[in-house]
Amino acid sequence: MRERLAALREVLIKYGDVIGYPLFYVFCLAIFAPITFPYDKVKERVVSSFNADQLASGGQQELQIESLSGYWLTGVRMTGVTLLSAPSEAGKPPTKLAIDNASVRYSVLPALIGHSDLGFDADAFGGEVSGSFEVHGKDKLLEATLDGIDLAKITTLVEVLGVPVEGKLGGSVHLTMPEGRASKATGQVSFESKGTSVGDGKAKIKGALALPKLEIGTIAITADAKDGVMKLMKFAAGGKDLDLQGDGRVTLREQVTESLWDLQVRFRINDAYRVKNDITKTLFGAPGSSAPALFELADPKIGQSKRADGFYVWSVRGALARLDFQPAAR
Repeated sequence: MRERLAALREVLIKYGDVIGYPLFYVFCLAIFAPITFPYDKVKERVVSSFNADQLASGGQQELQIESLSGYWLTGVRMTGVTLLSAPSEAGKPPTKLAIDNASVRYSVLPALIGHSDLGFDADAFGGEVSGSFEVHGKDKLLEATLDGIDLAKITTLVEVLGVPVEGKLGGSVHLTMPEGRASKATGQVSFESKGTSVGDGKAKIKGALALPKLEIGTIAITADAKDGVMKLMKFAAGGKDLDLQGDGRVTLREQVTESLWDLQVRFRINDAYRVKNDITKTLFGAPGSSAPALFELADPKIGQSKRADGFYVWSVRGALARLDFQPAAR
């Protein structure tokens, strides 16, 4: 034992400087880098660069970050991240997407062979989003998983529908972008919203009609992307109160809000919901009744969207930030 300790002592004396100083340096770096790094300056740079790019390109978004701090040795954590978009109609407040907190971490080992890999996760809309963003040469790869997203907390969706919405959204995204361009993306997207419902019996459609809670059930959406065009393979729901169908495509752009949508959405109110109570009979008309439904009288476009089989058909077109809804029964 004494001979072994003596041998170990000689090794430490001989190689201690070579091993000890680098280890001490790494230890000090791990301790003091997060403390002394100017994260406030980084936050200002990120916000100012994004907003300057929006201004130069004619974009209508503004980024805000409440605070930014270190996350492990090669990452950052952000809180109070807000993305403001210009309202679709004059006089309305800006559309706001808020993320409670998010973290991004850079992987060191892939960088040794020329790759750039980022892992991310965020607490947003009552759920979690996690995934990775990888850069291999000129190509990019995006993978993301959504879990437990509360539809009621997505203000943009509530504003589009005009009434409260409930449901828990999950899904996945896998997109490969040759030359780093979303307009050339290939991959798959899959989403599923469970326990989905619209209306609460209090909020009024266009300030006139209070919609009783309408149970949609599970909405399933799958799409395949090829050469920057994402085609809907499935968009359907068969709840007890409503049948929902859809098809079409989305032409991807580098900015998500500028992606071009060309969809047709069809829905039909089931008889069981129409006879639920006197309000639903008045709103949607009792089966077999010739009396006009208030739902259709509220806006001429609603009546124009109705087909003979009872489906209301709408086309959804334009950039995501400026979607246009028009009746398409014919």
